[in-house]
Amino acid sequence: MDVLQLKREQLDDLARHRDRLRENPHLRWLFFEITDRCNLCCRHCGSRCVADGQMLSVEDVERTLRSVQPEQPMICLTGGEPMLHPDLPEIARCVRDSGFFWGMTTNATLIDEPAAQWLREAGLETVSVSLDGMEHAHDLLRGQKGAWCRAIRGVQALQRVGLKPQITTVLHRENFSDLRPMYELLCDLGITSWRPINIEPIGRACESRDLLLVPEQFNELLAFIREKRFDPDCRMEVTFGCSHYLGIADERMVRDHYFLCGAGILTASVRSNGDICACLDVENRRELVQGNIRTDDFMEVWENRFQAFRRDRTADCDRCLQCGERFRCGGDSAHTWDYTKNEPLLCYLDFRCTW
Repeated sequence: MDVLQLKREQLDDLARHRDRLRENPHLRWLFFEITDRCNLCCRHCGSRCVADGQMLSVEDVERTLRSVQPEQPMICLTGGEPMLHPDLPEIARCVRDSGFFWGMTTNATLIDEPAAQWLREAGLETVSVSLDGMEHAHDLLRGQKGAWCRAIRGVQALQRVGLKPQITTVLHRENFSDLRPMYELLCDLGITSWRPINIEPIGRACESRDLLLVPEQFNELLAFIREKRFDPDCRMEVTFGCSHYLGIADERMVRDHYFLCGAGILTASVRSNGDICACLDVENRRELVQGNIRTDDFMEVWENRFQAFRRDRTADCDRCLQCGERFRCGGDSAHTWDYTKNEPLLCYLDFRCTW
């Protein structure tokens, strides 16, 4: 059996597993958007974060954790910028003392060595830091001069207390030339895991459509990741993100796993206003909100709702119905699905963009 045929069979098996999860979901990841406040104003922000937003309380988190306790999902604290939450230390200790493994996503600009130390003492297992290019490109995207330098200091503070931050870099047309310089920089910094990804048509990025990678750049990005993953001299894990079905040839070549969108079948989230949803990157539409932790029991919602994510959405899309990869793709990522037109906003099999 050749490699491509083996991958087809494995992807078919995974698609059947996805269909079973629609009937019997398993909560593996739970994201808490503990605040939608942020100290930056990024052009590509999927959450449209603001300077003065909402926050979850310690009690909100505690109540939700009690509900999900038997499932023991991995907990991710995110935002906005989670470091802006005044009760983050107490929330972190609550997660740890409840027996959950937890991680955090951050822009790292507010992390100094004391903060890094208490994060480690609070049981922080994984931390993802956004660094979107070299200094000029990063600060331009963030809308704040000096953001890059503060982020680098935050990364180094985390490293000094023994943590190993993963760097996530969003590539777009204006910073694409920074791809290889970023690799050299991160090697010099001793980073062990790097996730270069493409800009997505969500949130504030929809106001900057000129940033979307052209097909040649996207293919070059995948080729770069593949090159580094199979380079015996590369000491850093370089991986594409979890988003998007990439086709038989590229699947498993740019990340360790095959594509499977877990929104609503493996992954759930709580927004800063308490709303229960599938993935925080999914468009914040009323009909996609499943409940609210302040009025509903989380596990009751998880077990009995989420129907919008536990069905074959490709059955409503003429484009998908004509595609031979429909079963394996499953409609691609839930966060780049157009829920008004019932079609994908991005399709990398033909690199069509409808946003």
